[in-house]
Amino acid sequence: GNKLLMCGNPTQTSGTFYDSHTKDRAIYRCHTVNSEDSPRTNKENIAALARKYGKDSNVYRVRVKGEFPLQEDDVFIPLSLIERGVMTEPELTGRISIGVDVARFGDDETIILTKVGNRVEMPVIRHGQDLMRTVGDVVVTYRKLIRDFPEYMGAVYCVIDDTGLGGGVTDRLREVKLEQQLNQLVIVPVNAGQAVPRAGADNYGNITAFMWSTVRDLLEENQLSLVDDNELVAQLSVRKYSINSSGKIVLESKDEMKKRDID
Repeated sequence: GNKLLMCGNPTQTSGTFYDSHTKDRAIYRCHTVNSEDSPRTNKENIAALARKYGKDSNVYRVRVKGEFPLQEDDVFIPLSLIERGVMTEPELTGRISIGVDVARFGDDETIILTKVGNRVEMPVIRHGQDLMRTVGDVVVTYRKLIRDFPEYMGAVYCVIDDTGLGGGVTDRLREVKLEQQLNQLVIVPVNAGQAVPRAGADNYGNITAFMWSTVRDLLEENQLSLVDDNELVAQLSVRKYSINSSGKIVLESKDEMKKRDID
């Protein structure tokens, strides 16, 4: 008789591919490719994912073991949405922006994201709390964007989450902007305690949840293209949410994530 061959990544717990490995498994011969067992995979990257996010995390299960994700109803951005973003074609036209999440403690990570058109990358992950080095990273990132896209004449918005650090990165970056005449750079500080914009005030209990909801909406609408990077996928897929006493969505804090052994 006719034979049906399917090959894919186990990114979601529904659909034909999922059924072929669960309720319809009897009519298929299933094979799973585990990156741990392959001589061609980068074992250092695999070990880093295991150390940072755990072997039971969805990003490790899917991207290393080749297993379907666990159903976690309290994860704010489902892994299946993020993987859809990885498959979305980049369009490198439109606004250019930079996002900076500054390390709170000495063992935390500072993360810098760039967005060109619909394309999101994570060019910088730096361990430790060296605020001046972070400023330097931002300046290097900005200059590279200007160099790579010389026809872009608009503002490069740099959104900085500097909460709890007295605005150290923000303040110094403002000085450097004047000193080095970084004319297209527009610095936008974000404080976790600031009010949620009116558009999201009814649904979101803090500015972090509102900003993440924008990312999730873009992914749902196929308007965001993510570089295929394990760290980027992991960072987006591990943040959980809850409902506060006012019935609004709030994202877990960095302290709560550290208690789950997530850096």
